[in-house]
Amino acid sequence: MAISENRHLTGRVNKRQIEQLDKISQEEKIDRSSALRKVLDIGLNEYNKQKALDDYRKGRISIGKAASLAKVSMAEFYKILESENIPVRIDIRGIEEAIQSDFPK
Repeated sequence: MAISENRHLTGRVNKRQIEQLDKISQEEKIDRSSALRKVLDIGLNEYNKQKALDDYRKGRISIGKAASLAKVSMAEFYKILESENIPVRIDIRGIEEAIQSDFPK
């Protein structure tokens, strides 16, 4: 089991953000720092998912790489693509190479 190493980070947030953190702290019954870490984790996960979608949409990465970057299974990434109305690109050359490696002549 990996031990999490916390580090101190200084940054500026606005009043609305602090108020929302305080509300989350009260709802979750956690301190403000824990609420901030929780929200930051959610935001980072969403950022990674959106970045993976954008890179996949632009043809920069494969679906497997996109799923890995989004930290979801390929099956889940297919669902995300569908929900975002992003067409699945078929890599014929990749399929042919996979078939040839699985069934050599």
